[in-house]
Amino acid sequence: MYFFISSICLIKDSATLLGQGGALTVLSSVDNPTIGALAGWFCTALIQSSGAFDSIVIALVSASVLPMSTAVATIIGAEVGTTITSQLTSVMGYIRREKNLLRASFMVAMLHYCYNICTFLICLPLEQFFGVFTNLALFGANFFTRIPGLSAIPSFLDIVTPWTHILLNYIPAWGGFVCGILLLILSLINLEKYMTSVFAGGASKRLIQSAFGSPFRSFLSGLTFTIIVPSTSVMVSILIPLAATGILKEEHHIMPYIIGANVGTVVDVMLAALATGNPTAIGVWLVHLAINIIGAVVFLPILKPFTSFVKKANDFVTFSKKRLLTFLGISNGIFFIILVIGILMS
Repeated sequence: MYFFISSICLIKDSATLLGQGGALTVLSSVDNPTIGALAGWFCTALIQSSGAFDSIVIALVSASVLPMSTAVATIIGAEVGTTITSQLTSVMGYIRREKNLLRASFMVAMLHYCYNICTFLICLPLEQFFGVFTNLALFGANFFTRIPGLSAIPSFLDIVTPWTHILLNYIPAWGGFVCGILLLILSLINLEKYMTSVFAGGASKRLIQSAFGSPFRSFLSGLTFTIIVPSTSVMVSILIPLAATGILKEEHHIMPYIIGANVGTVVDVMLAALATGNPTAIGVWLVHLAINIIGAVVFLPILKPFTSFVKKANDFVTFSKKRLLTFLGISNGIFFIILVIGILMS
């Protein structure tokens, strides 16, 4: 956790030194919410962590090198990028196994993907046509500006992370920026690794099934575990072997767990926003929170029909391995093609 906070400070300090000349050159191709959302999707898929990507975006916003509207758009797309991990885990681990195991394992990935893509399709038009989330971020920034204690957070972090300023006296700003991103990702990976092993060590089959015995307990489990282990992709992926081996069956409530896990990721992004001490960054965090709350409010009341629909889609996709691989290529590739075309047209 210390290195996580330190990485945010290093990214912020480096981005401030780089200024608009460096960061805006990379982001100059993003000129509308749709392309920004697809860019967030793609970048999150590359680093395999929406929390890490959102934290980077927040650091850039706090350094005034990323416009608010662009940051908001990338946050909307970031959640979909995390579904790549669960898809790859289910396919790479079970593609050579019998159809029943592959179908059970990919059901978790399909629930994760469908939930996030549906939330994406709900939130993107709200931002594209009405600017709902940009206005929310601006409101949050204005609100948090009036909190006097907020300014004390950077002062405290400067005391506990003095080495970031010293480091930037000896390396170029771009080097500090790269180091900050690497440190951020490594710190999250180790948090995930150690905490995941703690939870997986002594968990019995009965205890695991009990956690998924009702929608509320399942939601609470996903929320709690992802607060402790700040990665939706990891906390969802650990369900895949449980589903494939039959510990978690169709009657267990996997969907509420995924929704809870998505909500749980807002905590580490909140820490990243607070670490900057910048009200604008906290406004962007509110967007991340709002997107996940909207998803929970929309889909928790329709768990059964939505899960039934996804199951039918999963049965169709996993009917053959060729059909599954085709689905993966189309579902992820088509949006990358749209992103490239949008950038070239810009």
